[in-house]
Amino acid sequence: MEKAIIISPSLVSRPGTLKLIKGATVYLGDEFCIHKQPSFADFAAVQKLTGRRPVIVSTLLTEPALKKYAKLLAECAKKAPGTEIVVNDLGLLRLIDKNYRGKFSVTLGRLMTYFFDPRNTRVLGSKAPGGEEGKKMKVWENSMESTPTPYIKKFLKRYAVERIETDSERIFKKYAENTAVKISFYAPMRLMAITRFCPFRGGLSLECKAPCGSRLLRLKSKHFDYPLFSKGNAYFVKNKAIKHPRLDRTVTLPFVKSPGFAMPINEGSIRG
Repeated sequence: MEKAIIISPSLVSRPGTLKLIKGATVYLGDEFCIHKQPSFADFAAVQKLTGRRPVIVSTLLTEPALKKYAKLLAECAKKAPGTEIVVNDLGLLRLIDKNYRGKFSVTLGRLMTYFFDPRNTRVLGSKAPGGEEGKKMKVWENSMESTPTPYIKKFLKRYAVERIETDSERIFKKYAENTAVKISFYAPMRLMAITRFCPFRGGLSLECKAPCGSRLLRLKSKHFDYPLFSKGNAYFVKNKAIKHPRLDRTVTLPFVKSPGFAMPINEGSIRG
C-alpha cells in the first residue's frame, strides 16, 4: 500500500521535514488555499530532498492563480514530464487537456469527486441528547442527485484521468464498482467545509507567506460533541481508514503542534 502525505511548500526547507515525511510520497501544495500552491523551485527542492518526484496538488484557482499554475505546468512539461497532478479545479483540468494532454498523469482530487456527488457531502450534527436546540440532531444528506455513472465514465475517459481521490467510503465504492481507475483514500481526516476566512491571518488574505505551514489544529465548539480540525482554509472531522482490494494509496495530513496559538474568531462563529 502506497502512503502519501500533503506538505505545504513553506515546509519543504524547514528542519525535520524529511523525518515528517517518513518515506511517504509527497503531495506538494494544498487543496484549499491559493497561497500554498507550489513553484517549480519547490518541486525541485522536494525531489532533491527525497530522491523522488512529488505529486503536485491544486486547489480551486482564481484567474491569477491559474496563470501562475500555467507557468508551473510549462516547466514541468519540459523538465519533469509524466508528473502526477491532483486536479481540484475544472479550469486547470481544461488547461492540461488543451495544452499538455499526455504530458502529465491526471488525478481528480476529492473536491472534484464531491462535485460529481454532492449528495454524498455530509454535514454532521451533534449526537448529544440535547443538541443546540434541545433536540437530537441527525446526519443530513444533500438531496441533490449525484452525477450519473455513465457520464462520469465518459468524463474520466475524455480527460484521460488515471486516478480519483476521495475521503467518502460511498464515493470510493461507487468508483471501485463502476470504473477501472486507480483510487486513493484520505484518512484520518475527512473534509467538512471550506472557507475563505483564514484562521491564521484573521480574515480574507490577498497576499500571504503561508504562516500556517502544515499545522493541523484541533478545535472545540459547544455546538458539536466531537472535535473539529482546521488546516488552512478548511475544516475536518475524523475519518476511518477503509480496506478494499481496489485501494492502493492512502493520503494523510501531517499534524504539526502549535502550542500557544490563538485562532481569530468571527462573531457568530460555531467556534464561539
